[in-house]
Amino acid sequence: MHNRLAPMARLTAVAVLAVGALTSCGSADTEVAPEDRLAADAPLPVAVPAGTTLVVADDANRLKTLFALSGEQDRLTAEVTYANFSSGPLRLEAIRSGNAQLGRVGDVPPILAHYSEADVPIVGAVRFDGTGSLIATSPESGIKSLKDLAGKRIAINEGTAQQAIFLRNLKSVGLDIDDVEPINLALAEFADGLRAEQINAAVLKQPDRARYLASTEGEGSIEVPNAPGAYPGLNYVYASTEALSDPAQAAAIREFVIAWYRAEQWHNENQDTWIREYLIKDQNVTPEDAKVIAEADGSASVPGFTDEVIAIQQETIDLLQGAGAFGGKDLDARDEFDFRFADLTAESPTETAAQ
Repeated sequence: MHNRLAPMARLTAVAVLAVGALTSCGSADTEVAPEDRLAADAPLPVAVPAGTTLVVADDANRLKTLFALSGEQDRLTAEVTYANFSSGPLRLEAIRSGNAQLGRVGDVPPILAHYSEADVPIVGAVRFDGTGSLIATSPESGIKSLKDLAGKRIAINEGTAQQAIFLRNLKSVGLDIDDVEPINLALAEFADGLRAEQINAAVLKQPDRARYLASTEGEGSIEVPNAPGAYPGLNYVYASTEALSDPAQAAAIREFVIAWYRAEQWHNENQDTWIREYLIKDQNVTPEDAKVIAEADGSASVPGFTDEVIAIQQETIDLLQGAGAFGGKDLDARDEFDFRFADLTAESPTETAAQ
C-alpha cells in the first residue's frame, strides 16, 4: 500500500519559502488606525476613495486580460495591478505575505487557507459549465479509462483544484489515494513529467493540456473524461482579512468582485475576441487549440454563496481529509466565506467616494 498524502501544513511551509522571492510584487502597506479598522461583521463600505490600491494574485494573465478586454479595468476606482503565480498555494502565500490583497483560485486553496488559519475568506464565486481540467496520460502509460489508474504514478500538487479533481475521479471507480502512487510535483512540472514518463497521469488545466497533447500527438497520450461531478467548475476570489479591515480596500475589493462578475458576463458574450486576444495572442496557442480551450471553459455564471455551493465545498473538504489532509482537523465550509459579499451580482451598485 502506498503512503498517503502528507498533511497540508508541509505544503504551507514550502510555499512560504517560495514567497520570499516575491517582493517585486509590492504591497499596499496602508496604515489604518485601530479605531478606524472595519470589523469583520460590519457592513461593507460602497464608496471607494481615490488613491486606493490593490494587488491581485493572477494566473497566466487571465484576470488582467479579462478586465482589460471587457473594459472593467478602466471602470475601477482603485488602482489595481496584477502579479502572476503558477498555483493556488503560491497565490495564497502572496496574499498572506502582503504582496497581494486578493486572488482568483479554484476550490481547494480556500480550504488550505482555512486549515492554516490564514484569514483569507472567499469574497466572490463564479461557476463554469465546461469540462474544465481533465486527466492527461503519458505516452506509454497504457491508461484508457479511470479504472486503469490503479497502481499508476500520478502527479499530485497538494492544495490545488487539480488534486481534488483527481481524487473525485478515483472515487468514482472505487479507488482512493492508496490505490495509486502519488508523485508530488509543481503544477508547472506536470507536462514535462508526463513527457519523460516520470508520471503516468496528471490533471492538466488549459491551455497546458492542449499544448501537451499537441506536443505528444501520435505517441499514445490521451485525455480521460472526468466522472460526473469531478470538476465542479467553481472559481473563487478570496481576500485577506487585513485588507478587508481597511475600509478603503474593503470597498475596492467589493467593487472588484462586482466588476469580475460583469467581466465574466462579457467573456460569455465575446468568445471570439477572447480567443483571439487572450488565448492566441497572449497565451500563444494555435487557433485550433484556442477553440478547444474556450469550449473546455464553457460559460460562467454567478451562483452566490448558496447552500449548494457550500455543500460542494464541504464535500471537497471531506474528500481531501479522506486522502490524509488536514490531520483530522474539523473544518466547516461555511467558515470559508465572507457572507457580506454573498448577495453581490453584476448589477450591484458601485460608487466613488466624494473628494
